[in-house]
Amino acid sequence: MNKYLFSLSIPFMLMITDVSAQETVIERVQWYTAAKLQNADGSTSLGFAGAVNAVFNDVLLIAGGANFPDKMPWEGGKKYYSDKIQMLLKQNGHFVWSTKTSKLPEPVAYCGNTSTDLGVVYAGGEGQNGLSDKAFIITWDTPELNIIVKKLPDLPIAVTNTGLTHIGNVVYLVGGDKEKSSSDAFYKLDLNVKDPIWQKLLSLPVPLANALIVAQADKIFVIGGRTKTPSGISDLHHTTYAYDSAVGIWQKLADISDGKQTINFSAGAGIAVANDLILVTCGDNGEVFHKIENYISQIATSQSQKEKDKLTLEKNKLSIHHKGFYKTQLVYNTTKNTWVKLGQLPFPAHVTTTATKWGDDIVLSNGEIKPGVRTPSVMIGKIETDQGSKKQ
Repeated sequence: MNKYLFSLSIPFMLMITDVSAQETVIERVQWYTAAKLQNADGSTSLGFAGAVNAVFNDVLLIAGGANFPDKMPWEGGKKYYSDKIQMLLKQNGHFVWSTKTSKLPEPVAYCGNTSTDLGVVYAGGEGQNGLSDKAFIITWDTPELNIIVKKLPDLPIAVTNTGLTHIGNVVYLVGGDKEKSSSDAFYKLDLNVKDPIWQKLLSLPVPLANALIVAQADKIFVIGGRTKTPSGISDLHHTTYAYDSAVGIWQKLADISDGKQTINFSAGAGIAVANDLILVTCGDNGEVFHKIENYISQIATSQSQKEKDKLTLEKNKLSIHHKGFYKTQLVYNTTKNTWVKLGQLPFPAHVTTTATKWGDDIVLSNGEIKPGVRTPSVMIGKIETDQGSKKQ
């Protein structure tokens, strides 16, 4: 049994003046560690990047993902892709891992995933054999937790680092990386129909991957991301786009900002809060990522082995001494089209993971906390909001 390990809290004072009769206030988010992912023998796992993190039937599912079990990548370590499913339950005020074991149809990481009323959908991603065009829906009953993984129609393209969200039981897949370029793909799959198919929608304004994808009301918000280029050095984005599902158009909105400057942002996590807020908990501002890409590009083009070795050593130092990812939390107000800074996370930022909601709480589970380094922590943030009458 896993009990609460510690409790941390951050006061968030955000006053929203809405045009409607009421205003929403995020007063406080309390973060605490609910559990740590386990190995089969009960020991603490290394954790995984790119795992499926989703809640269905009041149970948290963590499935798949990738890590480096033997050595770090710069030491020649081989990336391991998992097919394991683990499920975290609430019991008498504590969090407990289910003893039932189950597996995905195949190992996968960096797929898009989202929790619908009909089940957890995941699509795309990658494994040892390359990129995936597969899609599945996972369901289970309670309290038996009998897991069923049902195949959905294949995606029109194989793509990794993609995003998935939903409005009702219509699932939307946004962007991602193909083998040599990023994608502007935008598709939907209606789970309500008997024989659903992926329908192509109006393409993204720019090709991108590792964006934060959040559905709020009837809109799909695409926050940040990065784009592969022929040079091997990615374009980093600080953009916010919204797709209006009612009219089928994209709109460019306010750039991501901490209130003082624009922020490049990718591989982050966040959720919709109330009716007009998006809470962004963590991500990568790309500063070290860009430096590493530049070293990789120089190593590839250098004609001198001595120079290659020197550059490789400098590149590896960046990873070894990495201080962690972007910990500043942000809130985007979809009504005001404004960004607000909310302070720092009290724990290392998790990237390449998906935030999900568990009731009214936010769950941030697993992910990468430094290059090659994963975390097994399941963090839960209790979001305290207040909605009062607008002053006249």
